[in-house]
Amino acid sequence: MKNKFKNYKDCISYLFDLERAGIKYDLKNTRTILKHLDNPHKKFKSIHIAGTNGKGSVAAFLNSVLIEKGLRTGLYTSPHILDFRERILVNGKMISKNFIIDFTNRLFNLIEDIKPSFYEISTALAFEYFRVCKVKYAIVETGLGGRLDSTNVLKPMLTIVTGISIDHTEFLGNTIKSIAGEKAGIIKRNVPCVLGHVNNIVKNVFTDKCKSKNSKLLFAPSLFEIEMYKKNENGFLFSIKSKERALNAVKCSLVGEYQTKNICTSLAALNQITEKEGIKFSDAILHIGFNNVVENSKFYGRFQLISVKPSIVIDVSHNLESLSNIECNLKHFTYDRLVIIFALMKEKEYKKCLKEIEKLNTQVVLTKPQYKRALEPTELYKVAKRKENFVIKENVKEAFLYAKDISNKSDLILITGSFFLVSDFLKIYNKYFK
Repeated sequence: MKNKFKNYKDCISYLFDLERAGIKYDLKNTRTILKHLDNPHKKFKSIHIAGTNGKGSVAAFLNSVLIEKGLRTGLYTSPHILDFRERILVNGKMISKNFIIDFTNRLFNLIEDIKPSFYEISTALAFEYFRVCKVKYAIVETGLGGRLDSTNVLKPMLTIVTGISIDHTEFLGNTIKSIAGEKAGIIKRNVPCVLGHVNNIVKNVFTDKCKSKNSKLLFAPSLFEIEMYKKNENGFLFSIKSKERALNAVKCSLVGEYQTKNICTSLAALNQITEKEGIKFSDAILHIGFNNVVENSKFYGRFQLISVKPSIVIDVSHNLESLSNIECNLKHFTYDRLVIIFALMKEKEYKKCLKEIEKLNTQVVLTKPQYKRALEPTELYKVAKRKENFVIKENVKEAFLYAKDISNKSDLILITGSFFLVSDFLKIYNKYFK
C-alpha cells in the first residue's frame, strides 16, 4: 500500500505498535528485510558492540572521536529517552522524520506479511539510513545479548564487549558464563575483539571463542591506565597512560567513576582502528571527542544534571551493576539531602536492585512509568526493609511533585532506575516545570 503514512506521528505510532510482537531473538526477519533492501549493512564498515553495561558509553565515545576526526559516522543505539530518532544518528544528527515515513511506506507490505518486531524493523531502518547517507563507519550497539540479536548480521571490522553481568536471564541464561557465551556470539572469524573490564570466567569464555574464530583478543585493562583526578557535577578530568602515549587533563563530560573503564575500552578500540585503517587520533582529537560526547552522541541520562536549586539529576541505571555505582557517582555532587524517585521494569532483579537503593538510607519515592512492562511500586515496597524510608506515588508527575515539595534548594533529587522512568519524567518536567 503506497503512502499509507503521510505524517510522522501516525508512522511512528505504527512502528511502536510492532512491540506487541515482543522480542524475537533470532535473525530470520532481519535477514529477510535486509535482503529486500539489497543488504545495506554490507555498504559500510562497522564496529559492533555488546555488553550488559558500558556498551552505550563506549559507542558514544567512539562516535564522538570519529566525528571530531572528520569521518562520516553512523551511530545506532537503543533504547531512546525522548525521541525515537535518538537511536539513529549520522555525524551527531538524528535521522529525519521524512526518511522514517518513506522507509515505512516502502516496506509496509513486507512488514504486514512477515510481522517483524519493532527492533527488527528499527535495525533495518538504521542500516538503510547509513547506506543512503554514505557513512564510512557505523558504530552499532546490540540490543539484547549478541548471538541472535538483530544487529548480528554484520561482518564488522572490529567487535567490542564491555562489562558483563546478570540481566535478561529469560533470553541469555542465568549465569555469567552463559550470558558471556551469548554476547561472545558477535565475534567473527579473523575479526579482532576488544574486551573490557570483566572477571576471569568471562575472560576465559572470550579467549576460547576468539581462538576458535582465529580472532585476536585484546584485553583493554592491560593496554591503558586511566586515572580520574578531578571531578564535579559536569564531568571529570582524567589522564591516559599506555606504551604509545601519556596524556593529561582530558575532560569527560559525563559523570561516574565507572566511565574510566569505558574510556579504557574505547581507547583500546581506537588503537585497533588505527592499526586496521591507518587513522591516527591526535591528542587534540581525543580531548575534543571525549569532551563533546553528550552533544555528538545525544548521550543523555547518565547521571546528568538538568537543574539546580534543588539539583535534579536523571540517570538510567536499570540493573543491579549500574545501580551499585550510584553511591560513588553521588560524590561528584555537593548537596545536603538526597531524595530518590525510583522505578523498574518487571523483568529486572528488582529485589536485589532495591537493596542497592536501600544502602543509601534516604527518602525514596516509588512510582511507575506509563509502560506495559513497568513494575508496580507496591511490589517494590513489599520487599523494602526500611519501609519508613519509602513512599508510593501512582505516577511520575505525583512522584516529582512530592519530591520537590520535601526538598530544599540545597538538596538533590535523583530520578533513576529505568529509561522509561527518565523518559516520562523529562516529558513532564519539560511541559510543567522547566
